[in-house]
Amino acid sequence: MKYSLFRFNDVFEASAIYLFCFVSNLMLMYVQTVDLEGSFILMSFIESIVDYQLIISILLTFIMMIFHYQFLNRRKTEISCRILVGDTKQKVIRRYMLNSLAILGFSFLLSLSLNFYLDLNVTSNLYLVLLFIVYILISAGQVKRE
Repeated sequence: MKYSLFRFNDVFEASAIYLFCFVSNLMLMYVQTVDLEGSFILMSFIESIVDYQLIISILLTFIMMIFHYQFLNRRKTEISCRILVGDTKQKVIRRYMLNSLAILGFSFLLSLSLNFYLDLNVTSNLYLVLLFIVYILISAGQVKRE
């Protein structure tokens, strides 16, 4: 990642946020499959949380959107310097998108292994991946010289 805008801390932070979103979604799905007939109170508590699963998942994805926004604001000066020394805006955007997608892919593969281990449906996490790709494309439009 020689020419990347991402440093090790940024990669770690982004991976952790992606994993948190994927794993929280998986846990909400897993709770639906667990048989808790012995504990009525716990079952009613979990059902009240699972009713809002979609809203919880979408709100958690906004954390990633905020990360991309803050990341690009922290790197404004570096982007400007790279453009000044001869790098093109398109190359910076392309590297940003490829690095973001690589981090997303790595985190998705980790969550996919947990998904297969728990024997859950994969489609919910695929929807999250598509949503994250849209966030990455939107944030790529924010890469600009200032």
